[in-house]
Amino acid sequence: MLRYIVKRIINAIPLLFLITVLCFALISLAPYDAIDAMTTPKMSPELIAMIRAKYGYDKPLYERYFRWLLGLINGNFGYSIVNGTSIFNDLVSRIPNTIKLVLPSYLTAYLLAIVLGLIAGANRGKRADKIIDGFASVSLAIPTFWIAMLLIYFFGYKLRVLPILGMNTIGKSGVGDYLKHFIMPYLVLTFAFLPGNIRYVRSSTISEFSEDYVMVQRAFGASESEIIFKHVCKNVLFPIITRLGMALPQLVTGAVITESVFSWPGVGPYFVKAVQGMDYPVIMVILVLSSTLVILGNLLSDVLYCVVDPRIRKAV
Repeated sequence: MLRYIVKRIINAIPLLFLITVLCFALISLAPYDAIDAMTTPKMSPELIAMIRAKYGYDKPLYERYFRWLLGLINGNFGYSIVNGTSIFNDLVSRIPNTIKLVLPSYLTAYLLAIVLGLIAGANRGKRADKIIDGFASVSLAIPTFWIAMLLIYFFGYKLRVLPILGMNTIGKSGVGDYLKHFIMPYLVLTFAFLPGNIRYVRSSTISEFSEDYVMVQRAFGASESEIIFKHVCKNVLFPIITRLGMALPQLVTGAVITESVFSWPGVGPYFVKAVQGMDYPVIMVILVLSSTLVILGNLLSDVLYCVVDPRIRKAV
């Protein structure tokens, strides 16, 4: 299996290189950049040219790309043109805040999805299945920002029991204050992650109930609960475990909208401000980071599948 992992990592290197090329090329094709956002029509062409030279925008495209790529390889992500701060330091301070919010939300949604998906799949076509599947279908169609605004209106504005913005109240740093700020974005993200996982577990459960071993167990007099928890659940969890790897990108970029609505000091507002300010160095780094996490998530999913399924482990 180690050889398989090494092979996958080696195969990912050209893909990562292609991702950096695409990110840089697409950003370079944009009609405006951060320099345009910083300058005004009243500035002289000479002053604008000096500003462009200061940030290296007067260099040929290929030279700017290789300089940027070399910086990424060396861990030098560059500086924000708008704020002048180190992108690496900004991300180091913000990524933990995003993980604190996304990880508990995803794990909660993951566990609830397993329970609800098993119930729905085991009762296909019955009332419980219709309620759970209907909830999942409606939830997929509801924007997360709309749920966030409802929570803010009722709990933050009407009832005034929860703070609306930020991660802590200014001048306070206790656990209680943090949890009050945490509750609403946590509920929104849990709601966002839940329906997709429910439908995945439900479809896996329905597929397992059509297998021959379920019919054999029923013929031997096994109860429905015994079939679900001793046989079906185990086989359903195998593919579900692999979805944990796909959650890796979401730990960094999975809460952009929710973090922005609640002004949670994570990667989300940082990315949105960079887009608004056409701060392309920040945008490119976050795009490459999220793409890298997608590749690593796929690799982690494959590794988890090899761990839980001996047949796959022997094949690789």
